[in-house]
Amino acid sequence: MKELAEAIKHKAKRVAEFLAREGIEIVIVEEENHIQENFQNEGFTDGGVEKWKKRKTEDKKGRDITRYRTNRRGKRGNKTAYGRKNEGRAILTGHGTGGDKLRYSYKSSKSGNKATFTSDKAYAEIHNEGKGNMHKRKHIGAAKSKTAKINRKVKKGLDKILK
Repeated sequence: MKELAEAIKHKAKRVAEFLAREGIEIVIVEEENHIQENFQNEGFTDGGVEKWKKRKTEDKKGRDITRYRTNRRGKRGNKTAYGRKNEGRAILTGHGTGGDKLRYSYKSSKSGNKATFTSDKAYAEIHNEGKGNMHKRKHIGAAKSKTAKINRKVKKGLDKILK
């Protein structure tokens, strides 16, 4: 009976160490992967992909701001500098400066059994939640698919310890 109590105590200690050390790392890695996946898919991934709204290409009068106007009917003008810069460029990606500043701005920190993700970009919250006339382009937040991945990995680690 004493051996069983010692074995249980040892397993409980290993479980606590696993959750404190590796459990939080699993959460951090999965959140970082989820953020990158959202930028790659150009939308928030939770089961399916909730695509972000496209970049604005028309002015208030409905004219195409990516092309020069022409006086010929049915003829489209050449692309403007704005149109050339945005051609084929992903949403929430900068141009001329290497881009992806928001994508790689998230940093993780852990304190105790808690992981926190922050961005040094002032516009990160505005893009994520949508404010004023800025469309919501969610890229970080709670997702059932991410939680399921984390639970699977933690369960797998606990099963190894408890077998």
